Amino acid sequence: MNKAAALLPVIRAGDGRTLSRGEFLSLLNTYNCFLKDHTQLHLSCYQSAEAEVVVEGFLNISWGVRNPIRLKIQDDKQILPSTPVVSPDPITLDAPAGDKRGMTQWGEYKDLQQIDDMAETQQETAVNSSSAAPVIYETSTLFPVRIRNPELEAESDLFHCMSDASLVKRRRGGDKSPAQRERERQHRFSINGHFYNYKTSIFTPSFGTPTKVRISSRMTTHQVIEQLLRKFKIENGPQEFALYCVHQSGEKRKLSDSDHPLWERILQGPSDDIMKIFLMDRDEEEVSNDVAVYLNLELPILEQVLLKLREEEHREIQSVIKKYHLQHQLLSNTLSCDIFSPHTETSV
Repeated sequence: MNKAAALLPVIRAGDGRTLSRGEFLSLLNTYNCFLKDHTQLHLSCYQSAEAEVVVEGFLNISWGVRNPIRLKIQDDKQILPSTPVVSPDPITLDAPAGDKRGMTQWGEYKDLQQIDDMAETQQETAVNSSSAAPVIYETSTLFPVRIRNPELEAESDLFHCMSDASLVKRRRGGDKSPAQRERERQHRFSINGHFYNYKTSIFTPSFGTPTKVRISSRMTTHQVIEQLLRKFKIENGPQEFALYCVHQSGEKRKLSDSDHPLWERILQGPSDDIMKIFLMDRDEEEVSNDVAVYLNLELPILEQVLLKLREEEHREIQSVIKKYHLQHQLLSNTLSCDIFSPHTETSV
């Protein structure tokens, strides 16, 4: 059975808007045809058990926040408050199989510098494990003296600077172990190459840089923001942000928490040149279409428009003053006639 024929004759496109089946299929085909060279970005649709047409796919969202964002450090891993936290011995790195004292979890350290020191110490100890030279410790902290390996540092910097596609290619090859799959599942997506680093965990993304998030047409604005923050493991709450539709004309409209951003994208078309969806601070001001008409005009033209508006305002003020004086004169004449006119009494 044809999937298009199974759709309802009338389709709800968000709150209070409806499309006929032909209009919806035309919009969907136009959208996918525009992205014919990017089949992974095509939208798909199906009819749910509740007789609702649901569209799924990727939504382009541009970064437009002006306040800094904070990246998470714990990756949603919580430590039970009732369990006493015991820091592992940094010297005992190779513990027996049944001994878990050498395992480290996020949140065990109050000082983030200590985490970085531990990671570098473990990495260098693994490289130099074959050498039988005695371990030299720092006198104040009893930590092993760290001898920086230029090759390891270059490899680490290269790994953190690689794009997501390069990381996939690097990790590809042969069957993956469960540990490797778990590491990939917890992999942090970079924001334009910015991976987590405790020294730069608070930063502001470059304005206008795009990203993608996979959503459905059922998801509201609030849910889409939550999905985006979850993808990049951002600590800020969704109540701090809002989605704005910014048109080519300069119009900027804020989507309410109950709106459906994917329907907004479908109705406006797939081209970001016509309309972009931005993640911005919630207190960002909107720009109406009437005001947006003047945003792209040159300064001399705007000055002439302002001069014409002032002249029109002056004419309106003079018209109101003239009308006031006329009414005042008529009322005064009427009152004077009533006061000075002789009163005649008639007797029956």
